[in-house]
Amino acid sequence: MVERTLPGTRAPVDDPVAARIRSLRLALGWSLKKLSESSGGLAPSFLFNIENGRKVPSEEVAVRICTALGDSEHEATYRAWARVKSRGRNGRADHEAMLAAWEQLRRGFDASGVSQEIDASSGARDAGRLRVPVLAAAIDPGEGMRPPAECVVNTLSLDPSIYGHDAERARERFVRLRRPFAFPLDSVQAARVKGLPSGYLAVVTRDRDDEAAKHEHGPLAFVLRCLGRLEVVSGDALGGGPIPLPLRDAGLDTHEALRAALLGRIDLLLPDVRL
Repeated sequence: MVERTLPGTRAPVDDPVAARIRSLRLALGWSLKKLSESSGGLAPSFLFNIENGRKVPSEEVAVRICTALGDSEHEATYRAWARVKSRGRNGRADHEAMLAAWEQLRRGFDASGVSQEIDASSGARDAGRLRVPVLAAAIDPGEGMRPPAECVVNTLSLDPSIYGHDAERARERFVRLRRPFAFPLDSVQAARVKGLPSGYLAVVTRDRDDEAAKHEHGPLAFVLRCLGRLEVVSGDALGGGPIPLPLRDAGLDTHEALRAALLGRIDLLLPDVRL
């Protein structure tokens, strides 16, 4: 089989593992057919699409590929890549495992080619990890210690130990979270706060003291209750700035009303693995 390279068919630059597979294969002087034979008969077309970000391999297939390429020392990174790419296709995602996979993939390969590995299956978890319920949508979680079960789709496990040399700082930050919960942040909500990205899980700490809030990790965004839903506003809106039209239409048309509806602030953004 003669491999043809067409315009726009190279592995995306934001997929370092797909790019690594292609680079290692070419460094070995292998065709897709040769990699197919060495990986146990995977279809060359399937391998081509994996390299170019068009197909999602299973963990088992990812391991077969890395073994064939002589890259087994980085098996954990290949497994994490497959897990993240699949995004929990077969039902409810295991958020703890997925977050560990995201962190593993973020670290990837350093300049010497050595993977900065995290053992997601290790029982040596930091005792200070924090479990955060994830809401299905931006709905009012109530005043209980934990939102009602029917509102919760999963639980995040915030483990300071995965932050490496920043573990102590992460631990201190997690300790400050008050009865936290998380919800998916959509583009409409995110657009109300400059610099706040959409497509993430927003982790909220129930801190109503907006005057004393100090945020060192990004834009200051607050969460309000409004007609059974959660609404996001900027610190400027709470401090006397313009009130978003949807909130005014819902009856939160004064800054006093905004403050009365204040539930907490967004303290942390994490990848929403369900997307």
